[in-house]
Amino acid sequence: MSLPSLAEVEHADWPSLQRMCGTLGLNPKGRSAVVRMRVLDHVRRRTRPEGWRAGPAQLAPLLTRLGFPDLAARLWESTIQLDAPAPWVGLGEADLARGRLTEASKAFGRAAQMGDPAADLHRAEALALNGDFEGAARLCDAYLASRPGDVRALATKAGFLARAGFVDESTRVLRAATEAHSEIPSLARTWGIALLKAGHPEDAAAAFQEAIQRDARDAAAWVNRGAALLLAGRTREAIAVLREFLELDPRRGEALNNLGVAYALAGRARPGIAALERAATQLELPRIVLNLAKAQEEAGEGSDATRAYAQVLRMRPEDAEALGGQKRLAPEQGKGPVAKEPARETRDPASASPKTRRAPARKSRKRPGE
Repeated sequence: MSLPSLAEVEHADWPSLQRMCGTLGLNPKGRSAVVRMRVLDHVRRRTRPEGWRAGPAQLAPLLTRLGFPDLAARLWESTIQLDAPAPWVGLGEADLARGRLTEASKAFGRAAQMGDPAADLHRAEALALNGDFEGAARLCDAYLASRPGDVRALATKAGFLARAGFVDESTRVLRAATEAHSEIPSLARTWGIALLKAGHPEDAAAAFQEAIQRDARDAAAWVNRGAALLLAGRTREAIAVLREFLELDPRRGEALNNLGVAYALAGRARPGIAALERAATQLELPRIVLNLAKAQEEAGEGSDATRAYAQVLRMRPEDAEALGGQKRLAPEQGKGPVAKEPARETRDPASASPKTRRAPARKSRKRPGE
C-alpha cells in the first residue's frame, strides 16, 4: 500500500480525504481540518526520511584536499552569493592549491569586505606563500585588532615572524599566547621550541618545564627540556630529567638518545653507549646511530664503531661524519715498521744470512818473476 505525499494530503478535497482514511485504516469522522491533520501525522510517521546528500559547499573543500582544486573552484563559483563570504573563502583556498596566489588574495579580500574577519588570516597565508611574511604578520595584527588574544591568530603571526627572521619577536608573541591561554598546554611547548631555535636554551628549559607542569604526559616537552638543559651546559640536570621521564616511558628513543649524549658529555662512556644502543634499537635513525658510533669510537671500541658507521652509510650513503669515522678507523696500509720474520736456514745464496753466505773466490795475482 503506497502512502500519499504530504502535498497530496494538503490539497485533497473532503471526499479524497475520506477515501484516504478508508485506505489507511483511519477514523474519517470529524471536521475536515482534524481529519486532514490525522492523515498528515500518519503519513509523516511512516514516510522514510530523505537521505542526506552532500552539496557543492560540502564537496568543494573535499575536492581541494584530495588534490582537485580546479573542480573545487568551479563548484565554489556555482555557490557564490552576494551576501555569503564562505564561498569566496573556499574559492580562495582552491586558488591557493592551484598556485594562483593573486586570485586567491582577491577572493579572500572579497570575503573580508563581506564581513568575515577570518578572511584576513587567509589573505595572510596567501602573502606568506608569495614570500611576504611581514605583510602576512600585519594582516594577523588587523585580525587581532578585533579579536585580541585569539590563539590561532597569535600562533600564525608567530610563525610568519619567525620565517621573516624576527625570531625574538616571534618568541614574544608565543609567550603572550601562552600566558593568555593557560588551558592549552601545548602552547608552552611551542614557545619553548621557538626559544630553542632562537638560541635561548635557558629560557627554553623554563618554558618546557612550564609545559610539563601543565601536562605531565607531554613527552615532547620532557625530551626537549633535556635537550635544552644539555645545550645550556647543565648536563647533570639533563641526565636527571631524562632518567625521570624514562621511568614513565622507557621505550622513548629520542629520550634515550639525549640521555646517551648527556652521559658522553659527562665522561660516563659505558652508560652512554648502553643508552644509545637502546635508542638505536627503538629508532633506527642516522643521527642516533651516528651518536652511538662516536661514543664507541671515543671509548676505544673500534670494531663496534666501524659497524655503526657502516650502518649509518647504508641509511645515508653520503654522510660526511660517517665517512670520516670510517676513514679514521680504517687500518693504514703500507705505513709503519714491518715486522721481521725469524732467520731461516736456506741454501739459496741470494737469501742466505750474512753468516752463511759463501764468500766469492778471490783471483790470485802472480808476482813478477814467479
